[in-house]
Amino acid sequence: MKEINYYFEIGPYLKKLREKKNMSRSQLADGICSVSYIARIENGNRCPSSVILRQISNKLGITPEHLFRAIESPKGLYVQEIINQIMLYVERYDFANLFNLLNDKKNYEHLDILSIHDYQIIQTVKYCSKAFLDNNYEAGIKAAKKMRDLTYIKESTPTDIEFMLMNIYGFFLLLNNQKKESYNYLNKIKKYVDDLSILHTPVAIPRFYSVYISACIDTGNLYEAGSYIDYAIDYCKKNNTHILLRELYFLKGELCYRLGNKDEFKIWYDKAVLVHELCKYTDTEYFILFTENRLKNLAN
Repeated sequence: MKEINYYFEIGPYLKKLREKKNMSRSQLADGICSVSYIARIENGNRCPSSVILRQISNKLGITPEHLFRAIESPKGLYVQEIINQIMLYVERYDFANLFNLLNDKKNYEHLDILSIHDYQIIQTVKYCSKAFLDNNYEAGIKAAKKMRDLTYIKESTPTDIEFMLMNIYGFFLLLNNQKKESYNYLNKIKKYVDDLSILHTPVAIPRFYSVYISACIDTGNLYEAGSYIDYAIDYCKKNNTHILLRELYFLKGELCYRLGNKDEFKIWYDKAVLVHELCKYTDTEYFILFTENRLKNLAN
């Protein structure tokens, strides 16, 4: 087996990730180490300590697990590419493509080396996307709970994947018209949001707020919804997760409507549609179903 020289393997890969994010060495080094130290790492002249490596990985939006998998094994990198594609579809709530991706047998060629968290991700999106497409929300609830309980220790701080599974569980409760149960569950887990330092996808946090604010509105907790909506919108703007602005703008408008300001609803609804036109990938996205269902609720 070929021995890997991490001095040469880690540096170029970190440089590639940094440049992909349009981040300067100075920006990456800020709060971690000197710019010259980053340069030596990228040039293969210095191997970072585990502490600095974790800080750099965190700033680049990856886990150390991702980094080592990418440089140790072509199979590992293939798995990472599948996970990245899954996360892209998860960000869009593109359930049809998620289901097709995970039911294409050729994508399983190297999935015999999955970590437990990879397994969680793949199995969750496989069964939950099918549940969504079949409108079988009970199945979605069971699948999310099963995958969550695979690793989660009760009352501990969850990993970002475990937190996403919790959010999916609350999401399916809401879709299943278990509004009070969804609200109570999401309200219980919102305390973990500030503890999510490493994220597989940056939309995990605004996605949670989208579901939670929906549950707040559906259970009549309008002022609680109002206390989070502006924060969630600002988070999207600061963290370049504009795809979620569509839902949040609509929810802002719906909140205005339910508080008696129907003129404000029109303004925010138009903003949501405009953002959708700018960032949509297809004409059959979850946002369309989301707005149709919310508008039906408003009409009742």
